[in-house]
Amino acid sequence: MIKQDIRIGFIGAGSIGSLFGGKIASIESNTYSLEVIFFGSKENIEVVNQSGLRIQSNHEIKTIKNIKAYENEKDIELKIESDPTYEFNYMFLTTKAYDIQSALVQYKRLLDVSKWLVILQNGIGNEDIAIQHLKEPKIIRVITTNGALLNKPGQLLHTGKGITKIGFPYLSRYNLETNKLEDFYAELELLKDLLSMAGFKTKIVQDIIKESWEKVIINIGINAFGALTRLTNGELIKSERLKFFIEEAILEAVTVANQKGINLSKKDYVELTYDVARKTAKNKNSMLQDILNGNPTEIDFINGSIVKFGEKLQIKTPINGLLTSLIKGLEQSSS
Repeated sequence: MIKQDIRIGFIGAGSIGSLFGGKIASIESNTYSLEVIFFGSKENIEVVNQSGLRIQSNHEIKTIKNIKAYENEKDIELKIESDPTYEFNYMFLTTKAYDIQSALVQYKRLLDVSKWLVILQNGIGNEDIAIQHLKEPKIIRVITTNGALLNKPGQLLHTGKGITKIGFPYLSRYNLETNKLEDFYAELELLKDLLSMAGFKTKIVQDIIKESWEKVIINIGINAFGALTRLTNGELIKSERLKFFIEEAILEAVTVANQKGINLSKKDYVELTYDVARKTAKNKNSMLQDILNGNPTEIDFINGSIVKFGEKLQIKTPINGLLTSLIKGLEQSSS
């Protein structure tokens, strides 16, 4: 039986990129022959090339040694120049959201020979930036509730299992015939198959933009508040005063989403956020970790996006505006 060759790249192979890339690379299949390529920091790349990627999930530890890793795009550009058939089936973009623009410029040549750009990042509006750098809107958006932490170069901790949702954000922009639509969904089914084989509970959704907004609304109720107070997710909702402001920030985001035409579900997003906080009570959210480590945050793609869209729609968002300004102040003080 001839295996189907599949090449998958990961631009920005940090915590979440290494988790998804590493688990895909560990797939043992009679159907697919997989080549996984990482692009990331020098420290992580050197360890992955020398010793493999070590992933700890609960009490299970697995080392994956068949990943090819590069510090940048140069070596692959040379391969593209020497082999006109060289291509990627999927190119994952797993940088921090604030690096999206620079990554798309730096890896443009690789994106040109990728069938699909797969955006796996926090935030909303990411695909609107990405589409400006692509010859056609060949984008798949992925959101996940899986958690990962790169403890040290080459050593990854899978901090929490969850659900991964995938979908097309721009399918309506294609002039599709029926057979072409079937081809597109076959590519999405293939990605779902690979993610499922890698151990990720994966679901194809029709409205991935709605799903990304719903995730951001929950982040709005947790991330900035945790970063400002240094409290864990569970500790945040023990304070009635904090809960008041959490609710106001969420309601601002829901109002903006509704006015923007996002088809939100009929959910109580405040209670949904509290439920997530309870289930992840001991977690220090990613924005808090960024502040503690002296790193930039993704505030512009979370609360900041609500402020930006609110201004365009002439909707006041004072709480999200204040949170955005305070986090930016923290970033400056820790830099």
